[in-house]
Amino acid sequence: MAALSHFLNLDLVLTSSTDLTPLIAHLDQSVHVLHHREHEQKFLLVLETNETVSPHPITCTEQFLTVIEALSAPAKALWNGCTSRTFSYGFEGGREFPALDTTIPADLLLRIATLGAAIDIAVYPFRNPPGPERKDEPDALP
Repeated sequence: MAALSHFLNLDLVLTSSTDLTPLIAHLDQSVHVLHHREHEQKFLLVLETNETVSPHPITCTEQFLTVIEALSAPAKALWNGCTSRTFSYGFEGGREFPALDTTIPADLLLRIATLGAAIDIAVYPFRNPPGPERKDEPDALP
């Protein structure tokens, strides 16, 4: 069974000292809320794109940027008031070659920087897919 590295998803993680509930109302249907909570006088909002068919880091980034750049003035003020704005790219590491090579073009990096956001890259360890254990797989239990 081939286990290639691949892109999992892109989350947009926002932290603020102000409640971000009003910002959610300004988002369109191309993003959805994964987490929205208050913790220790900070508000956390984690968003993800609705890109379900063959997600790609560039497509997901463009979706988020388009939504954020189109925010109304009050919503943009909430965005600007965030203490942290992070595009968090998630990848699963594989066990097979070729290595995964992903490039974020300079024009998207500039748009991200203009919005005052950071980039985070998380590489998760490979996990065997659920199902019957296989004796020929190194991770299988005896």
